[in-house]
Amino acid sequence: MDKILIVGYHGYGNSGDEAILLAMINNIRILRPNADIAALSHTPEEAEALYGITAIQRFSLPAIVSAIRKRDVVVIGGGTLIQDGTSARSLLYYLGMIAIAKLFRKRVMVYANGVGPVTRRLGRFLTKWIVNKVDLITLREELSYGELQTYGVTKPRTVVTADPVFTLRGVSREEALAVLHEEDVPTDRPIIGVSVREWRKSVEFTSRLAALCDELAEAYNAVILLVPMQYPQDLAISQSLVDAMRQPAYILRQKRSPETMLGVAGLLHCVISMRLHTLIYAAVQNVPMLGVVYDPKIQYYLKTLDMPCAGDVRESELNLAHMRAQVAELMDNHGTHVQKLAEKAASLREKGLENDRLLVELMHR
Repeated sequence: MDKILIVGYHGYGNSGDEAILLAMINNIRILRPNADIAALSHTPEEAEALYGITAIQRFSLPAIVSAIRKRDVVVIGGGTLIQDGTSARSLLYYLGMIAIAKLFRKRVMVYANGVGPVTRRLGRFLTKWIVNKVDLITLREELSYGELQTYGVTKPRTVVTADPVFTLRGVSREEALAVLHEEDVPTDRPIIGVSVREWRKSVEFTSRLAALCDELAEAYNAVILLVPMQYPQDLAISQSLVDAMRQPAYILRQKRSPETMLGVAGLLHCVISMRLHTLIYAAVQNVPMLGVVYDPKIQYYLKTLDMPCAGDVRESELNLAHMRAQVAELMDNHGTHVQKLAEKAASLREKGLENDRLLVELMHR
């Protein structure tokens, strides 16, 4: 029996990270139905109930060491884990998991990761030293390949694939409609989904985005639906945007499963988002999108999907007229964009499945 331990940022209410874990579990079970899968989680009881796996508290070192010793392969992924932008502790945590696994001579795969930035000299040294010891690396974008090269990570086999969430499927249209009805969201008009996160210039950003949403609601007789991706963190900024609008708007207030969020994405006519996995959910469902960049990973996937970018909030204020024109183009040429996304998403789904095929190869090497 194949015994796998998944290490990632799980159990924190982030729909994107939970979608990654769910996609990994689903795809492994398709290829290896009898695989014994375990994962580290901040909420292990919830993870066991949701995914039918063994879950280990991610901050219990004795339990982690015991789990690693019992496993054949340790999988570090997905998401952006090899970075110190969040904190140096985060980088040290994941490098530490790799080091422990290699101490016990386990095969290690860095799975569909985004990489960087690693800005501190010590962090770069440790990344080079430890990540060079893993057996296989897959990356969800070309940018991360370049980052690893700059850190001196050159020894493991490295393949650029895609985010595993491209392989997920959402709930049915009927189930998704039931969710919107439960939250009193009108479904008799076009729905524009908006997904935001806290940002250091949130007041200016919220004001401009609220003005855009008001204009879109009026111009297209559209319902504006705020789609939080991390609970409860995204609820406050979502509420701030709704409060800043003149037109009524709605918020998905209840935390939902990744499959449900994917199903809801399929009901949207257009998406405006800072959150990467809202954009990926939209892409899976062939929903045209406008992205707001706060991280290079957003820019990469917008370029890959051939979808417009509203601007980079790290560098400049967002131009309201520019965003209005971009959304108008998406709405006016909706069918063309849907068809284009169907082709792009199919290609990325195949690349996403490659992560698991390579994992199975590693398990039987």
